Amino acid sequence: MATKTRSSGGCWTCRLRRKKCDEEHPVCQGCLALEIDCLYSDDKPEWMDGAEKQKLKTNWLKKEVKRRATHRRERRYLQDLEVRLESLDVSLTDDSDGTTPKDLINAIPRSVGTTSSSTPNPRTQDSTPSPAFDNGLTDSSMSAPSPGQHPDALNPPGLIHRAQFSEAEAHLTMMYLDYVFPFLFPYYRPSCADVGRGWLLVLLTKNKALFHSALSLAGYFHGIVLDSTQDATSECHVHNLEALHEQQGLALQWLQREMQDIITRGVTGNLAEANRVMASIIQLMTCDVAIAKPGNWTMHLGAAAELFNEIMKHHAVTGTGTVCFMMVLLQLGSRPFTWTPKNSPWGSDQAILRFFTAQLLFLDTLASTALSQPPRLQQWHQHLLSTLDEESRNQIPLSEKEQTIPHINLQEVIGVQNWVVACIGEIAALDSWKKEMKRAGSLSVTHLTTRASAIERHLRTSFQTLEAFIKQGDPVSVDGPQHLLQYFAGSFSPRMMHDTALNTRIWVQAATTYLSVVLSGWQPSSQEIRHSVTLTLEMFLSLPSPDCLRTLVWPFTITGCLATPDQEQTFRDLAGGMGPFKVFGTIREGLAIMEKVWGRRAEIDGNPDQWDVAACLNTLSQPALLI
Repeated sequence: MATKTRSSGGCWTCRLRRKKCDEEHPVCQGCLALEIDCLYSDDKPEWMDGAEKQKLKTNWLKKEVKRRATHRRERRYLQDLEVRLESLDVSLTDDSDGTTPKDLINAIPRSVGTTSSSTPNPRTQDSTPSPAFDNGLTDSSMSAPSPGQHPDALNPPGLIHRAQFSEAEAHLTMMYLDYVFPFLFPYYRPSCADVGRGWLLVLLTKNKALFHSALSLAGYFHGIVLDSTQDATSECHVHNLEALHEQQGLALQWLQREMQDIITRGVTGNLAEANRVMASIIQLMTCDVAIAKPGNWTMHLGAAAELFNEIMKHHAVTGTGTVCFMMVLLQLGSRPFTWTPKNSPWGSDQAILRFFTAQLLFLDTLASTALSQPPRLQQWHQHLLSTLDEESRNQIPLSEKEQTIPHINLQEVIGVQNWVVACIGEIAALDSWKKEMKRAGSLSVTHLTTRASAIERHLRTSFQTLEAFIKQGDPVSVDGPQHLLQYFAGSFSPRMMHDTALNTRIWVQAATTYLSVVLSGWQPSSQEIRHSVTLTLEMFLSLPSPDCLRTLVWPFTITGCLATPDQEQTFRDLAGGMGPFKVFGTIREGLAIMEKVWGRRAEIDGNPDQWDVAACLNTLSQPALLI
């Protein structure tokens, strides 16, 4: 059979890359898509020598394609934000019932939902500064920038005037700080010596995208509270819906501007700015997930992970190629490289990086279980999440300890120890590998079992260590003496929460169930899985309050999907016990996934090879991020 001869008229770049060229002039589509130089000439370039120069040029081009790929993804994210803004514009200006975004505030009565058309369009507002924080000498207005407006246009030189909160902004800001943030992160209670939560207020004052998304979240939270009271009025509901739309639009516009700025200026010399943009993206993703806006979190997660990778590559990799997260933290200090946390508390930018890095690692790992892929940030897990045993820790010289010991403690942020999240990431990576090998027809059951056994052994030994600490009376409690501030308000007191030891136990048992499914397939009737589900359910029933489920949605859902028919109602009752707050966050989405899986038992049992944990997390037509 005759083979097709490769055209000799293709560009030299495609020939160098050994790719087929469409020979379009002046730039072929391959080079155009990759944004690389496209060279047509009658004479062979000097670097096309079939020897060392050609090898060097090939390696350079590979690096250039990889470098430009990052910028392409960032620009794609900006385009996605623009699409979201246009979609929001339509929802704000359309008077029809069908387009009213009722999912934004689930408590809105249907009788008043159509009045949302009175909401002002944030993209057509003028640029008159609105009352806001005073960031320093000049007013840092929270009004959205006009298209093409230069950053300095909002703060003209020499214009100094007093900036104030509007009353509504003040109420929503304090609601976010006092209620919403503690509700979302009940375990995050940094000590007074660790700057407390002051960094959060600093971030709200400096970062307008995060400020508006926080207000959006607070407004949604307030809408739920109002709906749970009998004297709530339709006017209040409508007002909260309008405020939610407006704040979301402003948050998106400011994030567009901040993202464009960091793309233009780069991460290398703008670490603090990149750090805050990453925080804005993660905050917006948290907001979308909390108010049940499906589908948006994937684009935010991709952008945040890409930005974090850039931060680490440019600021955490030493000259010898090793990774040192402490280097990044020190560069964010008020006096870079001159002090360490040993003799001074963390600064605001350092606290921001630590908190949002912890949150991003957690979100990325949970997302991987739904996306059937390894965590995007798994390359950093060993450095950031690995915990040394006491003997190994004691062997590290004191002068090197701060550079060696990870400075990310997930237990402080989400109430789960590092090794549990790292193991879940390994299980997700194993699941992805198994599916890839099956598609290629080259799955090695021996290799699968070996990798699964190593993960199971890590889970078991780490869990035994945790149990030993508990028996010694030294569990890490939410009411530990090291915490100097008890600042949770009202019913969100830490005493209403279970301790991190029980929280970790539940996550470990759910991870064990997940591993069993990856290793052995979908077999909910197997003795091993039934035993694991029963143990986890017993721990859920031992929780001091149904509100505790807000930190356990992923374990709750994974366990519930594999529950027996006689256990179904128990899961419904647990979710129902959260009352009106089951619509805040993802517990309602988790229960909906369970109901779908339960309703398809016969179908799944007839074809178990086509079902797994990832399939459960995609049963609502889009991947679920259960946080």
